[in-house]
Parts: sequence; C-alpha cells; structure tokens
Amino acid sequence: MKKSILIIMILLIGSLSASAQWSSAGNDTGNSPSHDNSSKPAGGFIRVGGAISFNTLGGSYFENQSNVSGKTTGIISLCQAGAYFGKNKNFYAGLGMELPFKGWKEEVEINGRTITTSYNTMGYRIPVFIGYTYRFTPKISLYVQTGINFDFDFAGYWGTIEYNGEKKDLKDTLNDDYFNIFNSSWAVQAGIVLHKIHLGLNYTLPYTDIFNHKYVDDDINGNLGAVNLYIGLAFDLK
Repeated sequence: MKKSILIIMILLIGSLSASAQWSSAGNDTGNSPSHDNSSKPAGGFIRVGGAISFNTLGGSYFENQSNVSGKTTGIISLCQAGAYFGKNKNFYAGLGMELPFKGWKEEVEINGRTITTSYNTMGYRIPVFIGYTYRFTPKISLYVQTGINFDFDFAGYWGTIEYNGEKKDLKDTLNDDYFNIFNSSWAVQAGIVLHKIHLGLNYTLPYTDIFNHKYVDDDINGNLGAVNLYIGLAFDLK
C-alpha cells in the first residue's frame, strides 16, 4: 500500500511538472524569451505542511448526546499539487494526499457515575479540487478552492472507555466494522502564500454517515467534519 501511494505521488508530481513547463511556454503567456519573466505566474504549484484540525459533529447521534464534543487533532499534508489552466494562469485544478487524525469525546451519566469514551481514527485523505489565485506580486498571492475529499480510515477507530475507575480499550467492546471506514466530504479552502510560506483555512462539510451499517438503527446517523488551519511551504512549478 505504501509503495503504491509513493508511486502515485511521484507520477502526479512528474505529470504536473511537465504540464507546468508546457503551460509556461509559448506566446499565450504574453512573454517572449527575450523579456523578463520574473512577474509571470507559475504553471503549477506544490504545497506541503500540516494543520490543526477542529473536528465538528453532526447528525442525530451527536445531537441526542448531552455532553459530546469533537476533538482537536491534526493533519499531515503530504502534498497538494495543482496545475494552472487558461490564458491568464489564475484558475487551477489539482489533487493531494493527506493523513488526517479525527475523533470525538463523549461523557454520559449512568447510575450517578460518568462514563467517558474517547474515539480516535486516522486515514488517507485524497482531496480533488479546483481553485482561483489572485497574485498581488510574484511572491504574494491569495487563493480560494473547493472540491471533494475521499477519506479512507485505514486504522479503524481506537480509544478508551472509562467508567467507575476502570478503563478499557475501545476495540474490546466494539466490532472492527462498527464504523464506516470510508468518509467523504466537500471542502472549501482559502489562503495566502507569502514568498514560500503557505497559510490556509479549510472547512470540510461531511455528507457520509459514519454509522451506516447493520449494527446501528437507520434513524441514527452521524457526520464528522472539521475546520482545519493549514501552515506549510508552497513551491512554484515553472
């Protein structure tokens, strides 16, 4: 699995680099070889870094809980790469590869005692997006983008259940397929690139029911989204 993902990312970066070089050349850029190209927009980009993730909860399951909250987690953003298209090189399309951490915490009163359950998961996330960049200068730009996320929670869910002073592993009480390991969401992101520093704010609007399986009644559903604050480096492909 790891080797196949590495191969995919290498092919992606290589194809985007080739596309960027092609799109940066020729008369359609408005720049001839004899002119200064320092202000010419890049043909593509790569963004790498991490993010702080504030998990959001929705659906009937979470709404009926008296004390439940999404966790503060994180994302390893391995790569988001894109290529510009169109004459002005403002619009772009791309995809990426991320490793998000997700989860929530529940506290319920049972017989006068509190039972605390902590849920955690980790997976692959593949964002596919289109966007628009506005360049103030060759080194300062703003962007907005939107698209779909495909999440595969390869680790399943893990965590703990604590009650009456005893703590148990979550996997000892739930089946391995209790949660839906495929979670999709729609994402909207905006950010700024200062020289090579990238800052972005992202919201993932979930539309996959994580309880959609035989162990939970049909009228019970839950969605796990997030507000993500990205920070990292951005590199132009020319």
